[in-house]
Amino acid sequence: MADLLSILSAASTSLSAQRAVTATASHNINNANTPGYSRQTAALEALTPAEQVNGAFIGRGATLTTVTQARDRFLEAQIPQVMGNAAQSSAQSDALQAFHGLDPEASGGLGAAISGFYSSLRALSQNPSDSGLRTSFLGAAQTLARSFNVTSQDIESNRSGLDAQVSGLTGQINSEAAGVAQLNLQIRQARASGAEPNDLLDLRQQHLDKLAALTGATPVPTSEGDVNVTLPGGLALVAGSRAGQLLPQADPANGGHLAVVLKQPDGTQLALPSTALGGALGGALSARDGALKTAGNQVDQLAFDLASGVNAQHQAGYGLDGSTGLDLFDTGAPGVIAGAARNMAVAAAITSASLAMSTTGAPGDASNAQLLLATESAKLSGGMDVQSTVSDVVSQFGSSSATAKAFADQDTALRDNLTGLRDSYSGVSIDEEMITMQQAQRGYEAIIKVIKTADEMLQTLLAIK
Repeated sequence: MADLLSILSAASTSLSAQRAVTATASHNINNANTPGYSRQTAALEALTPAEQVNGAFIGRGATLTTVTQARDRFLEAQIPQVMGNAAQSSAQSDALQAFHGLDPEASGGLGAAISGFYSSLRALSQNPSDSGLRTSFLGAAQTLARSFNVTSQDIESNRSGLDAQVSGLTGQINSEAAGVAQLNLQIRQARASGAEPNDLLDLRQQHLDKLAALTGATPVPTSEGDVNVTLPGGLALVAGSRAGQLLPQADPANGGHLAVVLKQPDGTQLALPSTALGGALGGALSARDGALKTAGNQVDQLAFDLASGVNAQHQAGYGLDGSTGLDLFDTGAPGVIAGAARNMAVAAAITSASLAMSTTGAPGDASNAQLLLATESAKLSGGMDVQSTVSDVVSQFGSSSATAKAFADQDTALRDNLTGLRDSYSGVSIDEEMITMQQAQRGYEAIIKVIKTADEMLQTLLAIK
């Protein structure tokens, strides 16, 4: 009778094991379309034999040992970096592609305004006393100043738009970091019971993936089962169950644009250099303080150089009203390059009559107009004339934009390849899960047959007694 009871006990344990296999396969099927879910496998093993008959051990059935996730650790180790790279280059490319203030094909751009200015000046040099030509030239000068104003404002507007993006991204990052810290605690508590909390692990991985894409952060597993998170510069964003925060703050040294301060998990704060951030946040900062800022500085330098050259020559001439020593353009504080394009305007004292086209004061003298025309071919501070400088500014920005786009395409392709491999390895195959369920069902039915047979044998044995 003891032997029959052992058979029933082993069958009961094995039924539970097969039920676990079925439940796990069912859970996989239910989450086949759940983002971030990794396939789970119920691992069974034979129980250690406890009975020996005539020198042979008799087994005690099967039992569930653990339910494991299907994850390729080699792939998982590569994915955070490629996610961060793809997000960073894409964010930078998108920001630069969205700016059209230096588009050479756009009407009313700097190149067209400069050409219009010198064309109008050339016409005036043919008849410097003509009031209509003087009014036209004054209007061309105002158009040139407005073109610099608009270009500068467009650049600054795009940089300010990226500030808003930075502010929004830091809020998302702080939420994701807090989620990782909380899950570290929950996973540690769940593991204390001896079981592996696979669904919590999946949820934590989703937060880690988002942090990688947002900041370029790297997960660092610990011996306690936690996952710490470090930023590209090596500073901690998450340490165990404590999360740091990214705080956007206005930076006076950068025109009031937002800098990012890290409040570390231990509470200390420090300003982050641009190299300490990657992902979408790093890409937004790179675009704002890289190509866009450079373009803004170059446009300011161009406005300052052009205005200075024209002013120097204009001061040497005489207007029809006898005025002399007047600037044609005002670019703000004297000698200050920063903000020159934004502040550029025709000087308040200038009227059509005070336009200094003569070096002698004679009404028909256009000698100073000819000298003003020479400023079009004069070398500016960068060693090129004004039109070549404009072309160089446009070319440099276009090159930066094209390079960012090329990196974005390359990084996105690499990310998609690795995440595709992850999905292939960790994703759920409905067909495979159905096969697993059928196998478990057949095993379950066979074990039921064993139980019925053992029960009948037990009933027969009891009847004999």
